[in-house]
Amino acid sequence: MSYQAKVALAVVCVVALGVAMMPQSALAQIPMGCTVTPAPQQTALTRPIELGTSGGNIKSLIKTKHTRGCFSGTLGSMVEDADENEYILSNNHVLADINKAKPGQLILQPGLIDVACVRAKSNAVATFSSSVKIKFGGAKNQVDTALAAVVPGQVSPYIMFVGGIADTVVGDPSLGMPVQKMGRTSCLTTGTVAALDANVTVNYSDVVKHPRLANFINQILVTGSVLTPTFGAAGDSGSLIVSQDDCPQAVALLFAGNGNGLTIANPITSVLSATNTSMVGTCSEPDAERAEDADADLGVSTDAVKSAKSVRDRHEVELNHVPGVVGTGIGADDDGHPEIQVYVEKLTPQAQAAIPADFEGTPVKAVETGAFVAY
Repeated sequence: MSYQAKVALAVVCVVALGVAMMPQSALAQIPMGCTVTPAPQQTALTRPIELGTSGGNIKSLIKTKHTRGCFSGTLGSMVEDADENEYILSNNHVLADINKAKPGQLILQPGLIDVACVRAKSNAVATFSSSVKIKFGGAKNQVDTALAAVVPGQVSPYIMFVGGIADTVVGDPSLGMPVQKMGRTSCLTTGTVAALDANVTVNYSDVVKHPRLANFINQILVTGSVLTPTFGAAGDSGSLIVSQDDCPQAVALLFAGNGNGLTIANPITSVLSATNTSMVGTCSEPDAERAEDADADLGVSTDAVKSAKSVRDRHEVELNHVPGVVGTGIGADDDGHPEIQVYVEKLTPQAQAAIPADFEGTPVKAVETGAFVAY
């Protein structure tokens, strides 16, 4: 769900976002479903539904002094607990409307924004179960995630246009790793891991004069591909980011971005740990070559990334005092060497002057990103 997308009229609740570019799969094929209207992932699907599709809480309504409307996000994937109870995995701000939902509330497919805000109980596919609380006011968060207990027979573990995934996950994604995701708004997109261990500030408010900021640590940043330069967009929150293997592995949970090509996601290991769940897999594990070649995507080793992170951590207080800073992360320069990236809302002369060329021999790069917002 996007808090940009919540500016809706009392009657017209659908946000005209559309698909910016023709999506590609891992095999450079364009799913025909991503090019048609209405987009299949935004319509009521035959039960059991595939995931990577529109959904949200039946209470996902907007009621303010000046605005009436509704919002939705993406029902991303299926997980299970130790007792093999199955759940839909998505974001707190999609399923729980930022810490507000109560257990048992209906989770609908499609979400309200795709059905003119009509709350039809017959569209229920799950019930809200639990969420990891999002903390504001300077506290540190690691995940924006929530679970909804699957109604028997209503949900398939398959992800639309992706298919089945493995029950194993990518625990240590590498810079430059090819990934893909299926979401409510931008459909199937591909991209690469652009930064790791990112500490970012995300705005959860749609009111410009009243931002609601939450700090997240150790996040993953993803950029799009040539055919899908916008990897994620408003409404894609909750999408599962997976590898481009024949049997894809979960990498991260999409929840935010800058609205201009940069997407932010929680590492899937942090998500599963926080929810005490595991992925529901339906295909064989990918070849061992994926793990063996993990460090070869951009030629940046895991040890090199960890070393750059340690340097960043020692100087982060100093970096956070730079005017307009909204985050930092570890990326790679054009030669494949690790660099500390400093994300600023606007790269003013003052900000540029305050950011050093390096820290302890590790290059530092200023990146103008604009603000980061919940999708």
